[in-house]
Amino acid sequence: MKTFFKLAVLASFLIGCTNTKSDNSSVLKFETIRNYEMISEVKSETSNKAQLIEYAVYKDTIYTKDALRIAIMDIYNINKDKKAFTKHDNATVIGVYLFTSKEAFNDKANWIAMLIKRPGNAEPEVTFNNFKISALGNVDNKVKSADEIELEKLKAYLKERGLELCAFAETLKKIELDNIHKADHKYPDYGDKHMAMVDRLDAQSYRELRKKYKLSEDMLGEVAVFAMSYCK
Repeated sequence: MKTFFKLAVLASFLIGCTNTKSDNSSVLKFETIRNYEMISEVKSETSNKAQLIEYAVYKDTIYTKDALRIAIMDIYNINKDKKAFTKHDNATVIGVYLFTSKEAFNDKANWIAMLIKRPGNAEPEVTFNNFKISALGNVDNKVKSADEIELEKLKAYLKERGLELCAFAETLKKIELDNIHKADHKYPDYGDKHMAMVDRLDAQSYRELRKKYKLSEDMLGEVAVFAMSYCK
């Protein structure tokens, strides 16, 4: 069984408007309220490339592509001309990753929206995690989707075994990371033997979990898939 948490899918701003008076004239005052939090920045540079990666957490509850696009473009526009390099005036490659929480950020593949601007792009490309957007956007709907019904079944199944979806998903991630570290120690040069050891350790860990909690064969996969979308 392959590692589950390898998936390659927030921030937004609102414009507020208030009237202020000065010298008997009405002045329109605009305030930018950014409902995201910047949490990390990674810079790398060579003679040919300057790469800037920005990571942020979305602080709003509106999970639409329009809202997420506004947010991620705001982050891009703020940082695209940043003077952060020694060999280049500006970044030649810019990436922005938006997450639903700091916990989600712990797994860099668990973004809800991603932006990339390469030298050959006239405009930055924005990609969305459609499954995650759909899941979070339907949380408050009275009419349950097929996925929400399956989610309820999964949660009930886990509850009978003393497990909670998001906490159990974090346990799986930790086990997989520990297995990678074990393989790193034995095969520091990576390669095929490193990958084979990780797969072997993962398979053993999954067997032990299924036996301990009396889980069905495909249940760990379901936990991974639903956690990616429904766990913030």
